[in-house]
Amino acid sequence: MLTSNSSFIKKWIDRTIDIPIDSSRIIIVTGVRRCGKSTLIKKALLGTNKALYVNFEDPRLINFTVQDFIRLEELLHVQDKSLLIFDEVQNITQWELYARLAHEKGLKLFVTGSNASMLSRELGTRLTGRHYQVELFPFNFDEFLDFFELARSQESFEKYFPLGCFPEYLQETNDDYLRSLLKDIITRDIAVRKNITNETQLTRLAVYLMSNIGKELSYNKLSKTLEIKSVRTVIDYCDYFRESYLMEFIPMFSYSIKKQLGNPKKVYSIDPSFAKANSLSFSADLGRRLENFVFNKIRREHQEIFYYRSANTECDFLVKHNEKIVKAIQVCWQIDTDNMEREINGLKNAQQETGADAGLIVTADQEDTLDGIPLIPAWKWL
Repeated sequence: MLTSNSSFIKKWIDRTIDIPIDSSRIIIVTGVRRCGKSTLIKKALLGTNKALYVNFEDPRLINFTVQDFIRLEELLHVQDKSLLIFDEVQNITQWELYARLAHEKGLKLFVTGSNASMLSRELGTRLTGRHYQVELFPFNFDEFLDFFELARSQESFEKYFPLGCFPEYLQETNDDYLRSLLKDIITRDIAVRKNITNETQLTRLAVYLMSNIGKELSYNKLSKTLEIKSVRTVIDYCDYFRESYLMEFIPMFSYSIKKQLGNPKKVYSIDPSFAKANSLSFSADLGRRLENFVFNKIRREHQEIFYYRSANTECDFLVKHNEKIVKAIQVCWQIDTDNMEREINGLKNAQQETGADAGLIVTADQEDTLDGIPLIPAWKWL
């Protein structure tokens, strides 16, 4: 149940995100289950031998309450430790009450959690100004290269593309791992926390969405297609998927908030290979999978992302920063004479309407400039 960080893990990979271990604030690391949150903290603390680690998914802690934190604190002093690591702390109701108390006592606290919305709510009300929050995602391309000790190239991207990003999956590449992970997320992070008894319905919706990454979907149509009686239920379920980092839903760009809310959303998975392993479709839609990789890179760096659609054109991504659309990005597996005009016009129309200065097209392996628009191969852009 409790160990010092001297016993921690197998293969360390330098993540492209750091945590400020010398900060006096509570360090919060959020992200999807099994993306490496606790490993990131453990690696940062290697060599200190001062950490007491508690995994709140240990079945022996099933009846743990907020009052039991004081007992942990006593154990901390008995073992001459000075740091506390709480893994998946969202399982403990009102954990933030103790976190605030520990911070006021001067104890150093590191926390991980797999629910973005829940943590944000609690931190905002109880721990304002006392915490530093980091979002962690599965491996990006650079971290993948580090894991396999590869150089950046087209060949290494072709290895990355079917394998994806989950650290443990890369060790064995067994799709059963990804299917079990989906079940864990749905059961532990959604069904149990939200008191959902119809887990089968929740899973059917998740699998359907995983089978339609990059496509426009409306809540009404999802309700009818999957025979879910209430549209409100569909909306809630999709919110839960987003909160657990399982998927993201991006709106169509419009200056009208009402139109943003009323138009279909596009759905993307936390990892394209994760979506493929849990998909009903066995077709190799390479373009949409590439689009998902591109989305995930944008999402690591920006919160506000849209897709663009006009009467005759579309653009895959618009990136908003400081209340301004700063970049338009088109994704196309291969530019050829059949799609060149459509892809370029979609990008340029999006730039013209939004005022985005930067525009580019990410491709599988092409590098060129067409009508002033750079084509960048994914292995370079990622």
